Amino acid sequence: AARATKTGTGQQKVKLSDFLGSGSFYDVLGITSAATQEEVRAAYKKVIRQTHPDVNPTPEAAERFMRAQEAFRWLSDPEQRSVYDGVGSKFGEDALYDYSDEPILGSLTEFQRIAELESASHLVNHARLALNKKKSGIKIDLDIQDKRRRYRKWGSQRIHYMKDMFCCEIRRVLEYPRLLKQLHPFERLSVELIMLQYMEKGGPSMGKLLGSVKHLRKQIHEQANARAHACAIAERGRMATLISDEACEALCDLVLSYEPVFQQLRALQRKLLRAPCIDLDKPTVVFVGAPNVGKSSLVRSLSTGRPEVSDYVFTTRQLTIGHVWHFIAGTPLLVHGQLVDSPGLRSMPGKEYNMMDELTYGSMMHLPSAVVYVFDPYPFEHGLMEVDEQIELRDSLRAKFPKRPWLDVITRIDCEEPETAENIDKIAALFPDAVQVSCFDGTNLDVLNMRVRKLLEEMTRVVRQLQRSKIRKLRLGETSTTFASKEALDRGDSLAPGGGLRRNLAYTYLA
Repeated sequence: AARATKTGTGQQKVKLSDFLGSGSFYDVLGITSAATQEEVRAAYKKVIRQTHPDVNPTPEAAERFMRAQEAFRWLSDPEQRSVYDGVGSKFGEDALYDYSDEPILGSLTEFQRIAELESASHLVNHARLALNKKKSGIKIDLDIQDKRRRYRKWGSQRIHYMKDMFCCEIRRVLEYPRLLKQLHPFERLSVELIMLQYMEKGGPSMGKLLGSVKHLRKQIHEQANARAHACAIAERGRMATLISDEACEALCDLVLSYEPVFQQLRALQRKLLRAPCIDLDKPTVVFVGAPNVGKSSLVRSLSTGRPEVSDYVFTTRQLTIGHVWHFIAGTPLLVHGQLVDSPGLRSMPGKEYNMMDELTYGSMMHLPSAVVYVFDPYPFEHGLMEVDEQIELRDSLRAKFPKRPWLDVITRIDCEEPETAENIDKIAALFPDAVQVSCFDGTNLDVLNMRVRKLLEEMTRVVRQLQRSKIRKLRLGETSTTFASKEALDRGDSLAPGGGLRRNLAYTYLA
C-alpha cells in the first residue's frame, strides 16, 4: 500500500514506490527505460505468460505477476509513464493527493466502527477481575464511621459497578438500528445482503438478536437495582456484603445464560465488518455484466483488487474493490480511484431479481459511478448467458442509465473456438468502440487501462461537483442527510435525497 503524510496545506503527500518493492518498473518487466510502448507490451505479455496463476501457481510467480501488473498499469499509459520517467526512483514522493480526510458524501465506517461484541464468558471474567482489582475496583469508604452504613454503600456500589460493566458493552451493539437508518442507500443494500445471506444459512435475524440483548439489559437493570436497594437497607454490614456477593454472581449467571445469543450476534458482526466499504468521495468505476464473463480478471489486471477467479458460476457473491492511483495529465494531482467487481446479473432491469442482482444494480443506481460492461464471446464453457442475451442486458442497462460514462469491453479474445470469432465480430459490429482484451496474454490491456483511467478522470470531476454542492448546502444550514445518487448524475442535479430500491428492507431485518 502507499504511504500518505500530511502537508501544511491540509493535503496529503503519497509515496507510491511501496507498490514496487525493490527495483524499478522497467526492471520488473526486464526492459530499459528507452523501450518503446510496443516493447513494453511485449515484455508484459512474456512475463504474465510465465507467471499467470493458471500456468504457474507458486507464490513467487504470484508475487512477480502482481508486480508486473502494477508496472504495466503505469508504463502502458504514455501520460503516466512520462510522470514516472520524470521523477525516477522518487516516483510519487511529491505527488499531492488532493482529497480531504473528512468524509463529505458519506461512509460506512461509522457502522463498522462498532467493535465486535465480547463473548459472555469473556465479559463475565473481565467484570470479575475489574471488580476485585485494588486500583480500579470499588474501595471501602473508610471515612464513614458507621460500619453498617460503610458496607451498605460498598455493597451497593459493587452491584452498580457490575451492572454498568455489562450494560456498557451491550449498549454499543444497540446502536445498529439508529446507524442503519443513516446509511447511504447503496451501503444499506450491502448490509441487507449480508443479513439475508446469514438468515438463509439458518441464522436468526438481527432484530431477534438485538431484541434478546435488549431484554438482557432490562433484566440486568431490574435485578441490579433491586439487589442494590436490598443491600442499602440491610440490617447489618455483613448482611449487605452477602447480598452484594450473591447479586454479582446472579448477574454473571444471567449474562452467561445468554452465551448462545452473544455467539450468534458475534458471527453476524464479523460478516458485517467485512462488508465492502466504498468511499463515496473517490471516483468509482463499476464492472458489470452476466455471470462468469471475466469481470474479476479485468479488475485484478487493472487495480490492486484481488477478487476470486474461478470457473464455476457465481464466483463473485459480493462487491470486491480494487484501487488505482492515477496522475491527471499535466497536473500534480494524484487521483485515488476505485474499481468495483460486481456480482453477475441474471435479470433485466425492472424484472424481479435476487439480492445479488440488486447489489449490482444498486452500485449503478445509488453511486456516481462510471460503468464498464463486459461481454464474453464464448459463454458455452461456463457462462450463463448467450451472446444475444448479453447484448439485450447491455441495451436495457444503457437505456436505464443513458448519461452514465460508459465503456464496452469484449474479453477472452484469446479463445480459439470458431464461435468466438463470430461472436466477437457480431458484438463489434453493434458496438464499434468496444475494447477487445485478453487477460491471459495481455492483448490490449494497455488500451483498456488508459480508457479506464479516462473514466476515473471524468468521475473525479463529478465527485468534486457533488462535494461542492453538499458543502454549499451545509453552509446554508441544511442538515438533512442527502446522498449522491444515480439521479444526481443522470439528471445533472447535484445531490439527490436518500432512498433506495428497498428503502425499508434493512430495518425489516431488524424488526
